[in-house]
Amino acid sequence: MKKSQKVISLVMLFLSALAIEMVSMPAFAHGERAQMASLRMRTINWFDTEIFHAGTGERFHGEDIKMKIGDELLIKGKFVPSEWWPEHVNSVEDAVYLNVGVPGPRFIRIDSRINGVPMIRSTRLEFGKLYEYEVRLKARMPGRFHAHSVLSIEGAGPIIGPARWVDVTGNEEDFENSITTMTGDTLNLETYGIRIIIFWNVFWFIVALGWLGYWFRKRPTVMPRYIKTTELGDDADSQLTMTDMIVSFLFFGGVLVATATGYFVTQQLYPITTPLQTGKVEVPHKELDNSVSLEVLDARYRIPGRSFKITLNVTNNSPHPVQVGDYMSGGLRFINPVILPGLTRADSHDLLSPDGLTVETPVDWIQPGTTEKITIYADDAMWETQRLTSLIYDPDSRFAGMIFFYDPSGKHRYYQEIGGQMIPVFGEYQATPSI
Repeated sequence: MKKSQKVISLVMLFLSALAIEMVSMPAFAHGERAQMASLRMRTINWFDTEIFHAGTGERFHGEDIKMKIGDELLIKGKFVPSEWWPEHVNSVEDAVYLNVGVPGPRFIRIDSRINGVPMIRSTRLEFGKLYEYEVRLKARMPGRFHAHSVLSIEGAGPIIGPARWVDVTGNEEDFENSITTMTGDTLNLETYGIRIIIFWNVFWFIVALGWLGYWFRKRPTVMPRYIKTTELGDDADSQLTMTDMIVSFLFFGGVLVATATGYFVTQQLYPITTPLQTGKVEVPHKELDNSVSLEVLDARYRIPGRSFKITLNVTNNSPHPVQVGDYMSGGLRFINPVILPGLTRADSHDLLSPDGLTVETPVDWIQPGTTEKITIYADDAMWETQRLTSLIYDPDSRFAGMIFFYDPSGKHRYYQEIGGQMIPVFGEYQATPSI
């Protein structure tokens, strides 16, 4: 390629990158929307998430969470691993780790628990069981961050839960992260061992540059040399000179000496160590209350109206009259305003539809010991804006979610997971087939 052609290519590449940068807009959306609909609806049912200022006990609802450097944040909630878990996704029965998703090391995690068990290691969970979690964080850097509850699943990646915006103010230099070891030493984890870390990173970087520099100075260089080696076949070793072998031996021996020296010096400086913990902790599960049992008869999604219709039989085994108050699926929450009036969104990003749930029922309240056939409609544009309508393109088109029942006083709540086959509707709803 001529020199002028190279210059033109570089200029075009620069202009393309500049154009992409100019038309790109900041991303303010929640991370949940980036996940597949089947992952959001049929993996982890998150609910009852609350966020507190750990120092004052203040509960955050509508406003952005305001904190200062060094303040502690407590996230609490519940989740149920879905019994309609997708077959192509690794399950929670293998390995799960409770985490919090934030853009970088903005917080440090002080404590995390599931059903009261410390989550310093991974664990296994069971489908259809109830788990309560809490995570305590300490603000480390100033800025505005979006914090998610996260369950990291081996082989499947993170399943993102509810999130809130957090505003942290203050000077990062005021942050302290000191601990006292079992031997009584006090360490600042922000700076402890930093010199050794820098030394070894610089050392290995120089070794890598030396190794690459030696081979790049030879002619032909790496890729032409690879092509020539392929062409030579069994005679490829003829490209190596005695100097090449001596240099390779020196590098190999030097790496072994450096590694062994580092190991023995570390053993002398730090004779008392604790190995990394790799075992799984056992977490006792909690059973869901079976005071209200459900049977899904039919489920349809009407595409033009962004409406989800579910027909089901409800058997009330509780001592109180009950009725459907809200339905949750894929992070969206649809409220029946007749049962739960006055609820509002916490903020513009809250995935709550205050009047999005309509209930067709033969009785106002399902009495104890009776079974009623009811139909619920979860209607809202969030089905589309949150990209959950892509469920209709899945090979099995199955759904799952949590449905909540309340008694007339509002003091008693019962919930169960429902799921099954979902049928897309491209026109008007037809009469539900009798089952």
